[in-house]
Amino acid sequence: MLSEGKLIVCAGPGGVGKTTTAAALGLRAALEGKRTIVLTIDPAKRLADSLGLKELNNDAQQVVLPEALEPVEGGALWAMMLDQQQTLDDLVEKNAPDKATVQRSRENNIYKLLSSALHGMQEYMALDKLHDLYTSGKYDLVVLDTPPTKNALEFLETPNRARQFFDDRVMRWFLPQKKSSFFKRLTKPSTIVLSLMGKTFGKSFVHDLVDFFDTLQFLQETLRTRGELIDFILREPTTHFVIVTGADKRRINEAIFFHKKLASLEQKASLFILNRIVPKFKKLDTNSLIDSKRLPLSRRSWDRMEEKYINLQHLSERSYRLVDELEKEVGSQRVQVVPLLREDIHTISQLKNLGDRLH
Repeated sequence: MLSEGKLIVCAGPGGVGKTTTAAALGLRAALEGKRTIVLTIDPAKRLADSLGLKELNNDAQQVVLPEALEPVEGGALWAMMLDQQQTLDDLVEKNAPDKATVQRSRENNIYKLLSSALHGMQEYMALDKLHDLYTSGKYDLVVLDTPPTKNALEFLETPNRARQFFDDRVMRWFLPQKKSSFFKRLTKPSTIVLSLMGKTFGKSFVHDLVDFFDTLQFLQETLRTRGELIDFILREPTTHFVIVTGADKRRINEAIFFHKKLASLEQKASLFILNRIVPKFKKLDTNSLIDSKRLPLSRRSWDRMEEKYINLQHLSERSYRLVDELEKEVGSQRVQVVPLLREDIHTISQLKNLGDRLH
């Protein structure tokens, strides 16, 4: 996956270490000789700190690797954090016919809300930035850390949703037909609907909505062609999906759902990473330890410790039952278990340790 892939898409719910895993995979690929960039959506400063960067932003920044981690010749690592507003602004600026259109777009109230309020906008901006990185020719491998979503596959449907948003049939409802007669424009169904919307939401909202579609007509072709290329990229044999999840029933079910949905799209997940799994515990013989005085603790202290130890045993057993359930569904060769580590990851060396645990 690391040696032959051109894109690794890390997907899964939030809070399972997905962003850190994406960074660890990117680092490992760089150390193995690939020019790699990790695109994350996580604004946490901790990730920037672990990569030795002051901050992550919408521009690619090269990560300076310590001398102890000398990459194979040609290998290098870059990282960037998605700024969806800046990405949207860049998309408009690159494709607008003139500066006046850019200015008019940014002054529109609907446009101002677009990047944060429109469902799926973060996903689309992530894929749009992916398009630029993938087609730039600067990198051998792009690692994409997708936004956590309720449906793990929403980001796959995003290009099509964006195309539908600017579809001709949609835009005709909001734009006047200049060649139509006054009577036809007056009795046009969309005119009647817009009038009702104006009474409900206010005339200024309807004006902004009409102006928004009128101004951004130029994005139709861009969204269509980019969406088609993104669809193609996501279905390339050199694109690999990595599902990062945790060992609880809900998240395992989500991983299995992802697996089945990908299969219906004639795709598959190359790897399932079960992160932060409580390791297996051997049976503890406290009596022999007390009798031998190897640890000078009172019986009461040992009882409390034994109770906690047994609880961890049960937690581990429950986790590994879920691991077995996932392996039966997707195959054990595609499941990797990463144990709960002693400490959080704060350095490049710790990222390397995480990457080395994947084989």
